[in-house]
Amino acid sequence: MAPRAARSCRSRLSLPAGTCGLSTCRRRLRLALRAKANEPEEDGEAWEEFTGRSLRNGNGNGAGSAASAGGRAREAVGTANATRSIDEEGTWREQGFAFYQNKQDDEAAWDWGHVSLEHSDFDPVWESVRRQAEEQSRAEPLLSSYLYSSVLCHKTFEKALANILANGIGDQNLLTTQLFPTFMSVLQKEEVRKAALLDLQVTKDRDPACNSYLEALLNYKGYHALQLHRISHDFYRNGRGVMAQMLQSRSSEVYGVDIHPGAKFGKGILVDHGTGVVVGETAVIGDNSSLLQGVTLGGTGKASGDRHPKLGKNVLIGAQATVLGNISIGDGSMVAAGSVVLKDVPASTLIAGIPAKVVGSTTGMPSTLMDQVFKGFEDAETDPYEGIEYFL
Repeated sequence: MAPRAARSCRSRLSLPAGTCGLSTCRRRLRLALRAKANEPEEDGEAWEEFTGRSLRNGNGNGAGSAASAGGRAREAVGTANATRSIDEEGTWREQGFAFYQNKQDDEAAWDWGHVSLEHSDFDPVWESVRRQAEEQSRAEPLLSSYLYSSVLCHKTFEKALANILANGIGDQNLLTTQLFPTFMSVLQKEEVRKAALLDLQVTKDRDPACNSYLEALLNYKGYHALQLHRISHDFYRNGRGVMAQMLQSRSSEVYGVDIHPGAKFGKGILVDHGTGVVVGETAVIGDNSSLLQGVTLGGTGKASGDRHPKLGKNVLIGAQATVLGNISIGDGSMVAAGSVVLKDVPASTLIAGIPAKVVGSTTGMPSTLMDQVFKGFEDAETDPYEGIEYFL
């Protein structure tokens, strides 16, 4: 690619069309580049002839046009010197990276140094994300631009999250630059921001495969789908149903997670893996609960109105489990992987099977410990579920 000075030269000192051959055009361009770079002029008469002919053929003006051309030449020399100084002395950290910016946003960052750790929002999780991004940008230079545009150029957590989500679901019809302020209008609300931070924290704490908050923020689609649902739910509650359903549709296409905008989620929720999770319109998920891949919280197919499950707090729903109908799952209960639940479940209860039966009890918070191993088969020949005790 041509240097910035050369590109500017071609745009500022245009050559009159149809007045010279290819060799003459090349000679003129060479002379113009010399003037731009402030190099000693070896052919002064030729340069004067070039500028005079260009001005006569271009606009026919006299001394005033020549003075204007001289001013443009001096400006070009300054630009060339500044460009050379940046190229020789600057670094990628000082120059920053190109990214979209709202002109009305006074807090946006133009370069690397604008948003330091000291000037970003004070939050332990967000500070940890920024530190990890800086460390990884040094360890993985290939990802430095991506980490900068995703995390390090943003002053606040909600801006980084809005940028990641907008880039995740944006396409040729839903432009990223238009989705970003739309998402920010919701993520700036304190209750939504706190819920998103808690979701990020529990994703890292509960998933042994997740090594850092940065990994969860950038790469965990279950987390992305849940935060996109929080945005769509806010639109749904405020009468923007079409917008909410569009976000639901894009989330299903991109992340493989289908959550109706009307579903209500508490804080500190883990959607592990996310693939195949389906949550119906009137479902409720209590605080500090965990859903694994393939979970369905659906209706029976006949009822209308309030027709979906209600989960209490600290509930764990195992992989591929299905809970159908307007039934309740009590606080601290666990539904084993692959179970089909059709009836209410008391608090602190372990259920398993098709259809699911009570097979034990739980203590503590199953959603936090994420332990899905059955223990204590006493008489498997008579009843495979009899006598199972599950202590957490």
